[in-house]
Amino acid sequence: MTQTTPPGWGPTPPGAPVTPGVPPQGFMPVRPPDGGNGAVFTVGAVAIGAETVIAALVAVAYSLQSESHGGEGGLGGLFGTIFALVLLAVVSVIAGLAGSAMAVLPLVLLGRAVARRTRRRDSWQLTLATVVVVAVALALLIGSCMLLAGFGDLLVYPVLALSLIVGLAPATLCARAAGNPGKPGARWRVLGGVALGGLGLLAVTLAVGVAAYSSGILKIYEPPRLTEADMVGTWTGGDGGSLRFEADGTVTAKGVNEYEATGEKSGACNSTGKWQLTENEGVGRPFELSIADCESLSFGWGIGGTEEHPTVFTWIGEPDSGERYVLTRQG
Repeated sequence: MTQTTPPGWGPTPPGAPVTPGVPPQGFMPVRPPDGGNGAVFTVGAVAIGAETVIAALVAVAYSLQSESHGGEGGLGGLFGTIFALVLLAVVSVIAGLAGSAMAVLPLVLLGRAVARRTRRRDSWQLTLATVVVVAVALALLIGSCMLLAGFGDLLVYPVLALSLIVGLAPATLCARAAGNPGKPGARWRVLGGVALGGLGLLAVTLAVGVAAYSSGILKIYEPPRLTEADMVGTWTGGDGGSLRFEADGTVTAKGVNEYEATGEKSGACNSTGKWQLTENEGVGRPFELSIADCESLSFGWGIGGTEEHPTVFTWIGEPDSGERYVLTRQG
């Protein structure tokens, strides 16, 4: 009699007796009877969405120690926070759906196909190995393109590979578990576990960030607090422009760039004027540098850098552009 394998089950191991309609003893299916692709996609989307939110929180927490200026308090800050939260929610949903459709579901299906072709069990180890192989291949492809374009060095390969594995492996393994439930209702338990696990990791990440800044391990960036004596001297930019601040309150500008409101360079300033360092109530800017009688340099100067390496700067175009013209103190 010809031995047959039930639909959805892997090839029969050599020498294993098979009864029609009955799976080989101890042999796992490479695909559930109904495929489970809907559960795989849903769990993958939830997992990728949770990872996106956690990654964004880590990025924000880390960026607090980087140099930043400006910002609004009051209602402006409140509306900005609300907008950022809504934007994060939308981005996480889109990232979850796209990531599950383009990466998680194909990886689970690929793992099943590998199990069928190699006559192996459809195990989580095989799925993880599939993720690692695909991640390394993608890292080689993307990294090579980056190197050819002149970005980065050889370190880009392991960084990309590790990032892809960390990002895809948890979501893919959870999605596989939902696709191979084993017991009725297990898919819902997997989905609930992934959702609760994501919320738990989010809470832990937030707690760790708060603890790091509260304990002083990480410090929120603050502009240096300079005195008028600290300002005296020559401050230069990489383009050869300079500002020379004197103790008597005079300032001499040589080749300092001038910019239009659009951000286009309009020329260079060579003039003499008066300078003053005053306290400023603006958010994130405890001091303000004012320069009078110098054409095109009268407004918008601020203090940046660190206590050890302070800078003075003015915005190029609108402050929202993030572009600054920076001069660094010499000596």
